[in-house]
Amino acid sequence: MTAEFAIYLVAQCLGTAATLFLAYRSFQKRRIQLGDAPTLPQYFSRRSAYWTGIALYCALMAAIYWLLTWQWLPLEPLFTLIVSNLQSREWLELLEGLDGGTLIPLIFAGSFLFLIDWENRFNPLLILRDSMHDAFAIPTKAAQVYNALMASRLSAVDDHIKAQIADRLLVQSIDSGDFDKSGATVEYKWAHNSLLFDRIQHYADQSSYRRFFNEPSLKWGEICISYNAMSEKVAIWKDAEPHYTKTVLLIKDLDKLTGLLCRLLASLIVFGSPGEDDMWATVRQLGGKVNESQLQNTYKYVLIFTAVTGIGVILGREISVSLHNSILFPEKPLPHFSYTTLRWIAYAIPMYVLPLVLVLVIRALTFGQQQAQAERNYGFYMVMMILGGVLSTTTAAVVLELTFYHRPRFEFLGSFLQHMRWGILPALLSAYVAYRLDTPSGNAESPVKLILAGIARFLGWGTVAVIFMLYATDDLPADVSNLRFTLVGTAFFVVGLLAAFACFKTSRS
Repeated sequence: MTAEFAIYLVAQCLGTAATLFLAYRSFQKRRIQLGDAPTLPQYFSRRSAYWTGIALYCALMAAIYWLLTWQWLPLEPLFTLIVSNLQSREWLELLEGLDGGTLIPLIFAGSFLFLIDWENRFNPLLILRDSMHDAFAIPTKAAQVYNALMASRLSAVDDHIKAQIADRLLVQSIDSGDFDKSGATVEYKWAHNSLLFDRIQHYADQSSYRRFFNEPSLKWGEICISYNAMSEKVAIWKDAEPHYTKTVLLIKDLDKLTGLLCRLLASLIVFGSPGEDDMWATVRQLGGKVNESQLQNTYKYVLIFTAVTGIGVILGREISVSLHNSILFPEKPLPHFSYTTLRWIAYAIPMYVLPLVLVLVIRALTFGQQQAQAERNYGFYMVMMILGGVLSTTTAAVVLELTFYHRPRFEFLGSFLQHMRWGILPALLSAYVAYRLDTPSGNAESPVKLILAGIARFLGWGTVAVIFMLYATDDLPADVSNLRFTLVGTAFFVVGLLAAFACFKTSRS
């Protein structure tokens, strides 16, 4: 091992350590806004799941850093240049060697480290972080539980629970009719707070929830002090003559206490529920309204499909190139990560993602007319397949004619018919995604079952992609057989990954 390579390895290790540190700090730095106060997402899932998410995110960032600085834009030429010229003290050659080929990889590596820790809503790495956060820290469920608790109606609460609350009060400040009054009254707000506090006490008596009550940001100590003080204030307010200013101030204090109670209780319910059905059953007991609603946060699925398409192109082409160089034609090696890969990504995203976006948009617009999904709407799936095929073929015709063929005259109809073969797979995927939207995954399904189902979809749809791509590339000349091989291999990963990630859940409110 040369001195230059040894120093390069040390620099790579330092860069990897910086990547892991920044990724770890970024994952922990995100806050979930519940009410007026931000809350740490680690209190919305079990500790093992949260740390698994951190480990996977850090490992993913480290892997991307190594691919970027080792394979795609290697830093080795820069370190070799610096070390060799420092040893020989050839300063002029060192300056002359600092060109685009040596400095651009360093700029990209520094930009990557900057993006890991840059808190910006348009930062792609933070979008990826938030997606993994949503999968492991479950902030979405906590926000839904919080909103359901804030809007709960106490008239739906069991009478036995109401009697227990009144019996446990140190100062008698709740009457039996307070639970049925208007939500804007002092009586109702205090009964609501008493119900929430009583439910929290069930968790406080269990040692497994101790860390929630010791966490300063969840303000359990402030809640207890405020609740005891509010009990006396409400009792005094009930005995006194009506006073507008005092009533307004008391309602303001009660609303603040409600927010703190709902925030803590949402964390406890999400953490302590073994499944989503149990979680919503607890919310119903507290008067929370739980209804099936339409698919929300559609933009996240668009981002996921876009990222999966790019990753599929990279994996498909790189693996195909490796097989081509090592097995098929080692005497005619193809370059690994090159601008061809970036060009294919630019082609694949509009051809595959735009039809899926169309499906999501039409599904969201027509959901209000489909209150129940008792039977499958195969006509809708057929329409989505046709529209997806037309949109994908149109995109392929426009993109390929403008960037690849460069014909002096662009005849859309002829080009559309010529490129219809490239729209077959996106059309089939559009119908499949429309079908999957009507068959969301069950709440009781385990992660292992979901992963195995995703692998099965990946292999099945990857095989379908190979069959159709062999047909679509059948007329390619023999001298570009390597292009056909890489196209088929890339389609296997792109279509397989899109089908594997076509897993949806309907939101609840």
